[in-house]
Amino acid sequence: MACTSAVKTTHHASNAIYKGTTWRSDRTVAVRTVAETSFARCDVHTVVSEDGQKVFDDWIFLEEVNAVNIVVQTAEGKFVVFRQYKYAVPGETFSPVGGFVDDGEHPWTSAKREVLEELGLGSRFTLERVNKNFGKRDDKFKRDPKRMRNVVTDILLHDSILPSFDEFGIPEGHIPTSDDPDWIFLGRYRTAVNRGGGFTYLYLLKNAVPLLPNGGSELYVGTGDDEQQSIMHLSVHEVFDYLSQARFQEVKWTATFALSLLHINNGMPSCCGEQG
Repeated sequence: MACTSAVKTTHHASNAIYKGTTWRSDRTVAVRTVAETSFARCDVHTVVSEDGQKVFDDWIFLEEVNAVNIVVQTAEGKFVVFRQYKYAVPGETFSPVGGFVDDGEHPWTSAKREVLEELGLGSRFTLERVNKNFGKRDDKFKRDPKRMRNVVTDILLHDSILPSFDEFGIPEGHIPTSDDPDWIFLGRYRTAVNRGGGFTYLYLLKNAVPLLPNGGSELYVGTGDDEQQSIMHLSVHEVFDYLSQARFQEVKWTATFALSLLHINNGMPSCCGEQG
């Protein structure tokens, strides 16, 4: 099978154990694991058909740790976008901020952490919290990027909320309405409805401001991502053009940008009854 041969060519440790959960529904008879890493696992499910008349014993299913994608728009109205190259996409592509949801982490906390790690940006509300904290510290401390990053990360963690789950046991991504009006939840989506791929939580951060030195600029050196990428600043019109030209070459990225423009330009409300 395709997922078997792909894993055989990798040099990662063969004893890695997938750290996510196993998907089962009322139609699942059995699950057999073919290959796995700590972030993904290739399974073969035995599944009963919807009418209960057939059994499929070759249902390929990909488990993947849940993820977040975040479109970031600065206080000046520019969208912060990455230019990069991806393994499964030929040539150049453009992307929003993204990453995996850590164990025990609310997806919104993951989104805030990823924006800080990759861009050094955050919301105006978080900046107020940071300024209050750094106002108590001397100038020498403020000139130490590593210590500043650690303190800002601690503030984000302190302000984090506990994960919540829906009736099916799937983590929710809602933002408490009074916590931070610059953050907009755009919804939770299954990556592939019959083949899994985890759930992706989409967010928009409006009026983003630097929380760390050089945040959001080409001079900022991000953490938590080994891939080479450069920062671009696009106008609303340019993002619209990129969408129309399919330059955000992953469907999740495209959906995140499209939903963000619908919210910004057309007043589409935040997902699922939230105010934004």
